[in-house]
Amino acid sequence: MKNFLKSFLPCALAFLMLLSLVGCSDSAASYETNEAYQHLFAETDDADTQNLKNLIIEQIEAYNNSDAEGYYKLFNMEREDLNFNVSQFEAMRQNAILTYQVEDLQTAFIDENNAQVLITMICRCDDRTTGEVLYLYRTDMTYTMVRDGKWAITLQTPGSEEDLMYTLTESETAE
Repeated sequence: MKNFLKSFLPCALAFLMLLSLVGCSDSAASYETNEAYQHLFAETDDADTQNLKNLIIEQIEAYNNSDAEGYYKLFNMEREDLNFNVSQFEAMRQNAILTYQVEDLQTAFIDENNAQVLITMICRCDDRTTGEVLYLYRTDMTYTMVRDGKWAITLQTPGSEEDLMYTLTESETAE
């Protein structure tokens, strides 16, 4: 019996440690091999950087797929604020098609519990009824993030913004 415990106990402890790590990790889809997002990943990205990038892309995908809860899950906000933002998001989606296209995504800083992520994306809004492009612009955004069991955006800071409406061809705009 002693020999059994000596061999079983380390295996059981290792298994429990593995389960606790999996339970505490952020669960993001993997976008490194997705053709639309491959350019956002570098060979030099460590596992934490890749995970963080995957979380942000997952957030953007949720936005593009009208998943308000999925989009806002990374933001560190009170339930009341979350409910308000989700209802505003859903109201906007009734009249418009909103999309983000990520052009660049970099970690300016990352350690065990803090990160700053720089994002460049194209934001587009089309009228759901007419198809008219209501706005199209490129923006830079900085996310300041903390990890307390999982990553959360504590501050979203907008940077430069460039209007892209003039880049549309006549066939891309509705009349």
